[in-house]
Amino acid sequence: MGELAELKRTTSAALCLECGKCSTMCPLATFGGFSAARMMSIQDPETEIHGHADAVQRCLTCSSCEVRCPQGVRYTDFVRGLRHEVPPTARMTCPHGEFVQAAARLAGSSEEVERDLSWLGDDLKIAEEGEVALFVGCLPLFDVYFGNDFGVEMLEIARSAVRMLNRVGIEPVVLTEERCCGHDLLWGGDQKTFQALAEANTAAYKAKGVKHILTTCAECCRTWEIDYAEAVESYQPKVEHLAEFLAPMLGNGKLAFRETDNGAVTYHDSCRLGRQLGVYDAPRQLLSAVPGTDLHEMERSGQDAQCCGTTGFVFCNGVSRELQARRLESAAATGATKLVTSCPKCLIHFHCAQTEDRRNERETPVMQVQDLTVYAANMLTTPKEPAKGAAEESEQTGEAL
Repeated sequence: MGELAELKRTTSAALCLECGKCSTMCPLATFGGFSAARMMSIQDPETEIHGHADAVQRCLTCSSCEVRCPQGVRYTDFVRGLRHEVPPTARMTCPHGEFVQAAARLAGSSEEVERDLSWLGDDLKIAEEGEVALFVGCLPLFDVYFGNDFGVEMLEIARSAVRMLNRVGIEPVVLTEERCCGHDLLWGGDQKTFQALAEANTAAYKAKGVKHILTTCAECCRTWEIDYAEAVESYQPKVEHLAEFLAPMLGNGKLAFRETDNGAVTYHDSCRLGRQLGVYDAPRQLLSAVPGTDLHEMERSGQDAQCCGTTGFVFCNGVSRELQARRLESAAATGATKLVTSCPKCLIHFHCAQTEDRRNERETPVMQVQDLTVYAANMLTTPKEPAKGAAEESEQTGEAL
């Protein structure tokens, strides 16, 4: 009981007025059987955690409820704290056979890891050490697991990131020693393995002199910026999503995009990057910098954006599928034919929903779903080489000096 009281205090859950405003925003509330406000009034943790752990685990942790809370309750952190108390025997089976969690646990228990970087190709330049690093995360794993079934090229996200960084003159550090960030383990209740991953990853990057971590994944970004900062206080690098890093460079001539006829495009705010990190403008600035891109906002966007149906691979059911369908319909209602997102997990979830609809021959809106980094990188202009005469003149000037 003392631990629950402390959790309520640190997350301000004890201040809950049970006014129900959180439920007006909760995506699950419209389906019945789930109440964010009721979770706040838990008095008997033994009954809730051991007897009805499904209620604790069903929460999307999307933070929609926090947008309207007049008391500033950190409901998402409260739920995560409760999950840490759920015994392994009472935890629900995670989607896709828990392959993500299994891979993360293996990485967390291994003394050494060595990732294959052959996916980079000869045209992309990276560094073994330096101040700026690209955290690739689980993209290689997702590429193998989801590539054929859903038609998503997850490694193209990483290649696109390196390509854009090279274009602005940066050869990012990409480590073979990198491990999964541990996001899904942390939000599933496995604090111990998450801590091991946090310590291993931070030690690896610190040893290479990295002071600035860039990610293409909203969940990795949140994990590094908030959760790693709490887990490993001795290493506090600057953390940004790639869009945040590149947005200030738009217009400097290095990031030049070709004219396109993409027309109407809409952007999906992921829960981790949007509500939990407050990053809304940078992705839109990157999209709008591509000539011919006409950004159309969905009815619910920004801090009010609807969750894609599940955060991470912690929980997924028919309700998740319905939420994904609603989001795709909302995107289509804007008149756009392309939905862009800055989170690989959202990308996978939407492609999964579309694949299932096609298999079941259900009529759904025609909507292409694409990653933001890939979208922008595909629109880069070809670098202009200096004219021959200019190159010779430059060489002569150099010799004269």
